[in-house]
Amino acid sequence: MTDHRKSSIRDRFNSAIHYDQAARVQKRCATHLAQDSYTYCAPSPPQRILELGCGTGFLTSELRHLFPNASICATDLSPDMLKRTDERLGSSPNVFLRIMDGEFPHTDWPSSHHPPFDLITSSLCWQWFTDRPAALKRLIPLLAPGGCFVIATLVQDSLKEWRESCLATHIPCGVPDYPSLKLLNQEWPLDGTGLWEEHLLTDPVPSARHFLRDLRRIGATLPQNSYLPTRGLGLKQAMQWFDDHHHAVTYHIGFGFFRKNV
Repeated sequence: MTDHRKSSIRDRFNSAIHYDQAARVQKRCATHLAQDSYTYCAPSPPQRILELGCGTGFLTSELRHLFPNASICATDLSPDMLKRTDERLGSSPNVFLRIMDGEFPHTDWPSSHHPPFDLITSSLCWQWFTDRPAALKRLIPLLAPGGCFVIATLVQDSLKEWRESCLATHIPCGVPDYPSLKLLNQEWPLDGTGLWEEHLLTDPVPSARHFLRDLRRIGATLPQNSYLPTRGLGLKQAMQWFDDHHHAVTYHIGFGFFRKNV
């Protein structure tokens, strides 16, 4: 990912002042992922947790509740998102917030929140990474032996309703080409055991206008690199086609589970 693209991602999330009001799927996904983390890490609850792309703290809050004795290092590329996480959590001595690109983890860590981690987790951040296998090679060494890597990301066929609307009206679609579960399962490193599962989350929307507005509100409007924006009549036709055929959008969520060898 180029520095320019990373800056664009950061700036979009920095400006997403209405994130919490529109992040319905993000909330549901964070709750699901937190429960999965609790189950997957059993019977030994993690003592040190690293969270990538914490956003406004949906998952962080769940983790703090499920693992009250753990130290949590919650990271995000966006300073404004971290500020909102801090506001959500209030006084929380066990949680340390820091600016970090999850794809390129820091090598300097605070004494109270440092590797090895028992759990590395991330909710709907992985899809912003450019080179997932390379990121895994940097992140898995931060896990303790037997440690868990539990994440959620968008996978193939997410937002297919908007894709169909663009295809039907012959305009380019900016929705990224999300990976298949088959590809993701091939990317796990060899020093542990991993698997991916898929779950569908349906988000009712009254119209295409509301759908696109909420994407802007959560900062998720950065298109794939080859996308040429469409405005005017073409976009209006796609929105009308969506309104005539759909009343919801479907998110295909991949939940990844990896346990490092002992």
